[in-house]
Parts: sequence; C-alpha cells; structure tokens
Amino acid sequence: MDYIVPATCTDNEFRQMWIEFEWENKIVVNTTIRDLHLYLTYLLKSTNMRCLTPEKALSGDCGFMAANLYAKSIFGEDVLSNISIEKSAIHADAPVTGHIRIRAKSQGMALSMGDKINMTQKTGFKGVSALQK
Repeated sequence: MDYIVPATCTDNEFRQMWIEFEWENKIVVNTTIRDLHLYLTYLLKSTNMRCLTPEKALSGDCGFMAANLYAKSIFGEDVLSNISIEKSAIHADAPVTGHIRIRAKSQGMALSMGDKINMTQKTGFKGVSALQK
C-alpha cells in the first residue's frame, strides 16, 4: 500500500468512474470490531483511502453505514470503494458485518486492494485499541 495515497474527487467524478470502471472485487466484512465508526477508521488507515462521504452523513447512532472511499496510486491509477456495513440491533456484542465493493480500471488494482483488506482482516485488526483512545 506504499504506492496508494488518499485522494479526493467530486461526487459526479466518483459516479462517472464507478460507471466506467469494469473491474470489481467484492469483499465480505469479517471482523471482530463491534463499532461501525471504528471499523471505517481502521479500514481507511489500513488501505490509505480517503472517505468522500461527509462526516455529517456518517454521524449519529445508527445500525448501518454506507460510505464511498477513494485513492490513487503514485502512478495515477484510481481505486474506488463503497462500503456497506451494519451492526446487529439484537446482539449488542456482535461484530460489524457487510460488504466492501472495490472498483478500478485495472484488474490488478481491484485485486490488490481486496487482498490488502482481506489480509488486514485476517491479522485480527491489530492496532484497533490505539484507535479507540
């Protein structure tokens, strides 16, 4: 992820790229994290992506969250992501569940970002306790 840097674009630019990019990688959220905001924060930190969804839209105590993320490689390749996560209303101690959709112009970028997310999930989200402070 050393070659991925957070980037920004307008909503219209994001939508246009989402339509144009043909490579998609869908990742199932598999985590022990029990807080939606904490999961998003950790995902952003581990992937070097920027959240384009305004903080105001993510605030509040709700059982679900959807957000758009964006980054560029140092070579100018765009990578988009849409996360859709939820928290069980019945089981307060249940972990976050959902999906992450990644889109890119190249297959390699979509797959490598998916691999990074899966690897992060397998390592048990080390460093989460530091984000909770």
